[in-house]
Amino acid sequence: MIAFSLITLSTLSCVFGGSPSESLQSILGNGNIEIIYPGAPGYHNASRAFNRRLRFEPAAVAYPDSTEEVAQLVKAGAYLGLPGKPHFTPTYRIIDLSSIRDVKVDSATGVALVSAGNRLGDVAIALFGQDGRALPHGLCPLVGIGGHASFGGYGFTSRQWGLTLDNVLGATVVLANGTVVNASSTEHPDLFWALRGSGPSFAIITHFLFQTYAAPAQPTYFSYFWNQPLDKTVESVSLFQNLSFSPAVPKEIGFYMVLKKGLNTGDININVFGSYYGSPDQYEAIMQPFLDAMPAQMVSAQVNVTSWLGNLELLGNGSIASTPASTAAEHNTFYTKSLTTPSDAPLSQGAIAAFVRWLSVEGWYTDTIWYVEVEFWGGNSSRIGQVLSNATAYFNRDEMWTMQFHASSPTYEPPFPKEGFAFIDGLVASVIANVPHSYKCGAYPNYVDPRLSPPEWHELYYGSNFDRLRKIKAGVDPHNVFRWPQSM
Repeated sequence: MIAFSLITLSTLSCVFGGSPSESLQSILGNGNIEIIYPGAPGYHNASRAFNRRLRFEPAAVAYPDSTEEVAQLVKAGAYLGLPGKPHFTPTYRIIDLSSIRDVKVDSATGVALVSAGNRLGDVAIALFGQDGRALPHGLCPLVGIGGHASFGGYGFTSRQWGLTLDNVLGATVVLANGTVVNASSTEHPDLFWALRGSGPSFAIITHFLFQTYAAPAQPTYFSYFWNQPLDKTVESVSLFQNLSFSPAVPKEIGFYMVLKKGLNTGDININVFGSYYGSPDQYEAIMQPFLDAMPAQMVSAQVNVTSWLGNLELLGNGSIASTPASTAAEHNTFYTKSLTTPSDAPLSQGAIAAFVRWLSVEGWYTDTIWYVEVEFWGGNSSRIGQVLSNATAYFNRDEMWTMQFHASSPTYEPPFPKEGFAFIDGLVASVIANVPHSYKCGAYPNYVDPRLSPPEWHELYYGSNFDRLRKIKAGVDPHNVFRWPQSM
């Protein structure tokens, strides 16, 4: 359902500017690195973004098999004297890390080496196959681990285990001059700090070291649906907020509320789903008071006690293993924005009513296919908020919700309708206009919004960490090789 756009951020890690006529091969010589150029077989599929709203034609796509080959490619780019640019600009070369896919667990420590070319589902399968280990990470199995862990990484175990990046113990990276270094709390600590929240601005990460956990033995998956008119939807969102703030909700549970267009004019479809990782016999006591208070009759309910991998398959809507067919088929044409809400101040009834009204009225008549995802990050004992905002480059810690506002084209294919931008902008504005000026909203960098102005994304993504990030950038990438519109 969510975050498939992150595939391009995480597997297409780095790019180099330059004339399309210039060949990396002419600099690299007769090496073994696979490089695809425009006009070659496979170029079209290799160069397309998951989000088809973003169109581009890279001068080349390179597939290194090792950190050493990544370093060769970076040095070639440095030799050309050209800055790096992102995958959504017209003149650059892509380094695709999808061939670098190791996953190895040290059984004595539970520390895992995970290569950055892996996708989340494959990481989960490999970790569980080695002593039943697990990581906190997102729900969508085709998202790449590289970008996911570089900019956050939230999943339903994050309230007890932290974000994906909170479990990074070290990383092997290629710097802008082609040097390979290890970064950790004891080696290059400033770089290590920056990698956990803004990694691709500073280096290409080829391998992570993660602290892993024993996978829960019997997780409980749950999913409930309602179809409601505007007034009852406002009440339902308020009840969900009360649940989020309740001290009775333990850290062993994670859940979302997802709002979509309903069955009848003005109606909203509500789905509350998630997982509980404690004893299954304790689940009902946590959720039943909320379910009993909901103002409309439930349309459907599903509760399953499963294995760890079975739970991930339910959350991911099917098999979590990537295949060439599944990765080639996945695409969308969309625009998304996000807001984080603080843990010490619930949204006002006015703000809730305003954004639900926008969905009920404007949402019914828009041509886009939309959803709002209200993600429960904070609450009682959440580990996310126990980490200080300046402990890593990832800034937005003291939050209750992350709200994702998403709209796709009517067919999921280009073009994306211009009114879709206005619909999402108005939806976010309906919240902002109804909270005090002092209300501390942020944004989630893994739900990247390329239409934010520099002052906006500096503050919303990085807050007071931005100045330190800029200083570190000047030291490790003084020529700004790794550059795109929202890089340091």
